[in-house]
Amino acid sequence: MAYGVGAAVGGGTWWQDLGPEGQEQFRQDNPSRDDGGTVMYHNGVPVSGVWEPGNMEDRARFDPKGVAALTQQISDFDAWKIQSGYADGIDALTNKEREYGGWTAWQLFHQVQRAGGTADTYDPFLGPTTDTVQNGVVTVGPVTASDDADVRADMQNAFYFALREAGMDKAAIDSLWAWAETELVNDPSFNAERALLGMYDSEAFRQRFRGIAELSDKGVGRRDLPTPAEYIAFEKYVAKELSRVGIIETNFDDLITKLYVNTVGDTEVTERLNMAQQVMWEMPQEVRDTFTDWFGSEYGTSITMKTFLDNTGDWSKIQDDISAARTGGWGHMVAGLNAGWDKDLAKQVSDLGLSQAEQWSRFADLKEKEMLFAENIDEAVDLDYAEHGVAAEFDLDIDLAETIDRRAAERSARFSGSGGALMSGTTTGFGAANA
Repeated sequence: MAYGVGAAVGGGTWWQDLGPEGQEQFRQDNPSRDDGGTVMYHNGVPVSGVWEPGNMEDRARFDPKGVAALTQQISDFDAWKIQSGYADGIDALTNKEREYGGWTAWQLFHQVQRAGGTADTYDPFLGPTTDTVQNGVVTVGPVTASDDADVRADMQNAFYFALREAGMDKAAIDSLWAWAETELVNDPSFNAERALLGMYDSEAFRQRFRGIAELSDKGVGRRDLPTPAEYIAFEKYVAKELSRVGIIETNFDDLITKLYVNTVGDTEVTERLNMAQQVMWEMPQEVRDTFTDWFGSEYGTSITMKTFLDNTGDWSKIQDDISAARTGGWGHMVAGLNAGWDKDLAKQVSDLGLSQAEQWSRFADLKEKEMLFAENIDEAVDLDYAEHGVAAEFDLDIDLAETIDRRAAERSARFSGSGGALMSGTTTGFGAANA
């Protein structure tokens, strides 16, 4: 927390203490921002940039009295926090500066100071907390330390405020407060701060934030667990993404829990849903059929968005399967590959990282060479169209590529000399590619 007014000058009397000559010397030694310096002046008086905000040592060079006063104030503040039960710093529940009714503990402390009170005699919200006598006038405090109803009300207000700030709905807060109130009855020293930390183990909290509960059960430390605010923000993000792709999820809590347990974050949720859209609505039927044949009926024609979103498997493997199925479908469509064309061979091709256009071009080239894989009587090497043809066309086996090139050249030479080609099959092709 930054104490005081930061870079703005005026917390002490240092400028007045310099006197006219000292002030003029200061202006000469410390040019304004307009002149390339760091200090901002107003009517010749420095208002910022004299010292680094929060740097007490830097400030002490110019304002030793102000630093001494602020140091004492910070010490008094630390003592007041212990006595009053207020805390400062970042709230673990909201990831924001801790506030009470919109005020920080530092601001509340100043209210108490301005009223001339202490942690025992003055509440920043309610005023004097004990009967006091000043100038012969008795002031009756509105609360006393023994007033259990007011203690409970104060705790409830702080508890409800913190959870509303986190985005929780009233029903959930009511359930958690029922647990906290029971703890207060059993332990009078129980306060809102302890309630906010301890609520993670309450049944009401575990039911509302099942993903956090499961992560905790799996041994994830408190520091690494999502806060309720983060959890609620993730719920809203997933709901928005589901709406974008037209999904109505009837078991939303289970879905969120699975996503958290499987460490699927915002970006991956979007990636999975976009991938599902492609498979469901944008892929050719041949590709979807290949997907079903090679990787199971949970994909392909029976696929749903949730198949991808709450899949507990390895997401990178799912992406690889989709890529291999695309290549497999294109091989069927363009090159007419069937027997011998399987997911393992298709994965080797997809792993090359070639674009769709490049894969289609090579499959088309392979189709032009299809007759080279129907052996002539005098050709001793048996070549399989799918296995050997794909390996050669996609440079998976350089020796095979050379073998096929030689066969094409030999057939071309025989064809040009004899006017035909004798094949072991029932048909032959004519032209350079099928020679």
